Amino acid sequence: NMGPTKGMLATAGCVVRDEGVRGLWAGVTASCVRTAAGAGLYFLLLERVSRELNQRFPKAEGDKAVAAANGARTFAVGAASRALAATLLCPITVVKTRMEYASMSGVTYSGVGNALWQVANKEGARGLFSGLGSTLARDAPFSGLNLLMYTKARGAMADLAAAQGREVTALDTFVAGAVAGGIATFATHPPDVLRTRAQLGGAASASLAKLVAEEGVRVLWVGSTPRIARRTLQQAVTWSLFEYIATALGGSSVLS
Repeated sequence: NMGPTKGMLATAGCVVRDEGVRGLWAGVTASCVRTAAGAGLYFLLLERVSRELNQRFPKAEGDKAVAAANGARTFAVGAASRALAATLLCPITVVKTRMEYASMSGVTYSGVGNALWQVANKEGARGLFSGLGSTLARDAPFSGLNLLMYTKARGAMADLAAAQGREVTALDTFVAGAVAGGIATFATHPPDVLRTRAQLGGAASASLAKLVAEEGVRVLWVGSTPRIARRTLQQAVTWSLFEYIATALGGSSVLS
């Protein structure tokens, strides 16, 4: 029992002790599939929708009300793009979660395909899309906030570069992505706790009010440290690659 009070290193120690080093990579195949496909779908939608919106309805410059409207549009584009991608990839997310917690559930899987078949065979579409509501409650706001924070952070880095008389560098983009990813991950971690409980078969207890009443407010940020560390680096690298590839292929930055 790893409990909600153990830190990241203590939890890793428990996993290695109980499951061996391989336990630290449980579900890595499903995670890679979900991450790669999810990022591809998300950025495809994001780039297309952003370009169309900017061409049809150019962003205006003006007072605080105009700035707030532009910010709301940026948030909505990021959230909508992620919501569609997350819905399409929900079965892979379920499999990833089940494989990561296989030692606790007692169910073993030989691979991603086998896990998908087992869940579909035993639980049907309901099992494959379990936790979709909490996944959307986490992923849509995360991506909306992440995109909004990234545009603000990268804009600030661009202003800093201009003040220093230089061009925006890959490091500037990396820092902006890391800041955006860290803030957005922390703010949207509670829905991730609900998603995990639901996808492990605990949908009946997957309620913010019930979790807080039974386990206290701290339960809403259980596991937040490794997730924030992972997402911060992931978003820094992801945004850096996106900006580089989009420009190299003749696309546009999300700030364009």
